[in-house]
Amino acid sequence: MKKMFLVISIFLILLIGCAEKETIKESKKIKEIEEKEEIFEIVIKNLDKKYNITKEEMEYIKENNRINIKYLNGMNKFIYDYDTVNNQISLVYKDDIYFVDFNKNILLINNTITENDMLFKKADVIFISLDKLRDYFNMEYIIVNEPNFSLNIEVNSELTPIEKAMDKKKSMLPDKINMTWEAVYNQKTNISKIGEMPGLDIISPVWFNVLSDSIKSKVQEDYIEFAQKNNYILWPAVTNSFDLDITHEFLKDFESRDRVIKEILSYYKEHQFHGINIDFENIYKKDKDKLSQFIAELTSHFHHQGMIVSMDVTFKGGSDTWSKCYDRKTLGEFVDYICIMSYDEHWASSQISGSVASLNWLDENFSKLIEEVPAEKIIMGIPFYMRVWFERPHKEIVNKNKVTSDAITMYGMENILKKGKYNVLFDEKAGQDYISFIDAKDNALKKIWIENEKSIRLKVQRVHQFNFKGVASWRRGYETPNIWPAIEEELRKEE
Repeated sequence: MKKMFLVISIFLILLIGCAEKETIKESKKIKEIEEKEEIFEIVIKNLDKKYNITKEEMEYIKENNRINIKYLNGMNKFIYDYDTVNNQISLVYKDDIYFVDFNKNILLINNTITENDMLFKKADVIFISLDKLRDYFNMEYIIVNEPNFSLNIEVNSELTPIEKAMDKKKSMLPDKINMTWEAVYNQKTNISKIGEMPGLDIISPVWFNVLSDSIKSKVQEDYIEFAQKNNYILWPAVTNSFDLDITHEFLKDFESRDRVIKEILSYYKEHQFHGINIDFENIYKKDKDKLSQFIAELTSHFHHQGMIVSMDVTFKGGSDTWSKCYDRKTLGEFVDYICIMSYDEHWASSQISGSVASLNWLDENFSKLIEEVPAEKIIMGIPFYMRVWFERPHKEIVNKNKVTSDAITMYGMENILKKGKYNVLFDEKAGQDYISFIDAKDNALKKIWIENEKSIRLKVQRVHQFNFKGVASWRRGYETPNIWPAIEEELRKEE
């Protein structure tokens, strides 16, 4: 049996004194393990000499063999949310959900009710039974009392049946994924106007929105038939309506999260979709941990149904509600794939003209991202759009231009180039063609960093450079026909 060791070392402020010979032997054994395996170390400062409750903090209760649950924080694919208002806790480990209502003292394991013998509360501190780690998490542990108090947890690294099933499902995907989003707003997609898309594997139509009291569905049956006919896999997207308060309400407690998850899941089971894409944006920073908990719980439900889970996130940035709301490391542990929205380096409201996604900006942020999310789990977002920048003399500030912009598609860019003669330069750092010109009609200096076949090829090459899983383009319908063969060729180059 393959195993890995998660070693939690708990040191007392006061050493206990001389150790018994047997304990010293055990300590030496553990030291040998620590030298070979990765060590996760925590320091506890408030234990008394009996390894029990102190005035300041509760850590380990010897007579019941229970430890403060916070000392399991940092374990891979382990997350919990303690709801002090409703006196409940939801814990996810790997693909299983453990829920305890302390008011009723019942334990639900994946919605199956049993007696609660795992999680306990004392003075608002949650303890977990070390003995039940064997039964529920398939873990073993060793406690060494002298000369320091050490808890050594041996985690079984063998895959669970659900993990094996999901690995098999993912192994059926292409080595490098070619995915695109289908934006769906008020009108249905006219499938008769969709051209050929050679090399495309997955489409994510934005069909579901979480509202304040329901899920809005825009599922289109003829689109499902179109996808089946053309062998496209569907991972329909669900959004949070990009609404801060709606999102806060359904994330706030287990029952709210569970209701939304089960309602979403019912649609996906009904249509037998292969997977889901979660596009939650504009979220309160204070809801960051609740979001991670929601995603872990949703992933558990979807994995039990054999469905792949992907989630869209932004690069790390300064915005509380568009960037700092994501715990990318934790999200990456639970979902199958992270779709990084690697565009809008310069937003529509930017006061500096620039590229939507320059190569140097991408490379810098990809290097940071792979420190938190395994590269093989990352699907790289690529834009099929760009911005026309307008720079005009500012009417109120000396020696400053006022900058505005309009987004255009690749078709729109082709029309601009057809209507005039421009000096096209190549921006090496951006990896894009660039034009600038004075437009007397608009009384503006216009600048465009162009997305075209050349720039898309250079971006897709990053998939191999960083060993990403593939690309996801925003969005279908913005591209010119030559883009699909270019993406396919670049993705398959190193297969």
